[in-house]
Amino acid sequence: RMPAIQVNLMQDRTNEQKKVLAPRIRQSVVEVLGAKPETVGVLLHEMAPYVVSVGGVPMAERDPASKA
Repeated sequence: RMPAIQVNLMQDRTNEQKKVLAPRIRQSVVEVLGAKPETVGVLLHEMAPYVVSVGGVPMAERDPASKA
């Protein structure tokens, strides 16, 4: 019963941000679901800015303030 958490992120996140994010997600799963830390998988999927649109506008063309 390995929990596998998938997160979709735009490609503009730094390696340091992703390095911090994954263990925090794992810890939340451990606390909320009672899973053993060594069984929790975290998959970070990076998406190119032209494969995601919000409101019909590709992320690459959106105002930087709306991308967070």
